[in-house]
Amino acid sequence: MRRRIMVVMVLALAFGAAASQGEWKMRMHKGATVEEHSLGEIDSLTFYDDPNPIPMVTVPAGVFIMGDGVAYCGEDEHEVTLTRDFYLCKHEVTNQEYLEAVQWAYDQGYVTATTTSVQDNLDGSTEKLLDLDNDYSEIQFDGAGSFYLRESPSSAAQSAYPGGYDPADHPVKEVTWYGSVRYCDWLSLQASLPRAYEHSGDWSCNGGDPYGAQGYRLPTDAEWEYAAQWDDERIYPWGDEAPDCSRVNFGPDEYCVLWTSPVGSYPDAPEALALSDMAGNVWEWCNDWWLCDLGTASVTDPTGLTSGTSRVVRGGAWTTGASELRCAYRIHYISPQYSDFDFGFRAARTASP
Repeated sequence: MRRRIMVVMVLALAFGAAASQGEWKMRMHKGATVEEHSLGEIDSLTFYDDPNPIPMVTVPAGVFIMGDGVAYCGEDEHEVTLTRDFYLCKHEVTNQEYLEAVQWAYDQGYVTATTTSVQDNLDGSTEKLLDLDNDYSEIQFDGAGSFYLRESPSSAAQSAYPGGYDPADHPVKEVTWYGSVRYCDWLSLQASLPRAYEHSGDWSCNGGDPYGAQGYRLPTDAEWEYAAQWDDERIYPWGDEAPDCSRVNFGPDEYCVLWTSPVGSYPDAPEALALSDMAGNVWEWCNDWWLCDLGTASVTDPTGLTSGTSRVVRGGAWTTGASELRCAYRIHYISPQYSDFDFGFRAARTASP
């Protein structure tokens, strides 16, 4: 639960003596931005501890229509009720955020690493989490205990940024589904929260009830689409207008960037939730096992299949066309062991009651 401190400003007493000399104002500084407010217009200020170590937004519980009748494996339209508020990462997890977490996990003995890959080392698991053995990974391991960032030497990245670029704020890539959920569990361990995922067998989330998990996790298939189309059944996260390079980093006839862009480079969409890159940049792993035909029956807090061979991936990427950017589009046949230069994720967490 968030700890809150309420500061009640009794302006008449605090500033009454100075009122005749002019109006008291407050300037709020955030980087190069300065906001000015009249103290006479403020009733109170609330300071609180942010419960999340990475930027997240609150998505309120509600009801929506999942599917749009058109998108691939999103043709089935049905009513979905989500009964719990949840936090969702404002942006895709970045290289810097993942590097800091995997370095901590390595130092704790929770993973093993070579110069070619990172493997799990918890609960008897040895699943590959991150592929370092190609030109696309911007996270590297020096073989002596330290992870570091580099510009991708790939022709795509070098063509996109001929003058060089800082990979820190680009989304992490070459991460498997296992590497995504392990990141979520590292956050939970750091926050002294119960880990959401089993690390053996089917790697179920909270015994098959992701909505009841206390720790960090991937968003469910339904939560992801609910947030992306918030809250008017829009076709794309920004609305119903066709995709273009001013709205999203994707790959039409000519690529917008030809590589990932720093997270938050495009206008927030949906703007009301202040989420970025829900479409394009990198595909995003979700919690659920993949199933194409979801049916038309109404459901509450859906969890998907209890087993399978592929995990749901959402949102399109810098490599994909317009159709994959639809909120209801659900990519198919992606093994949880798979990784690539256009696969990443964002974390979620059920909000406290």
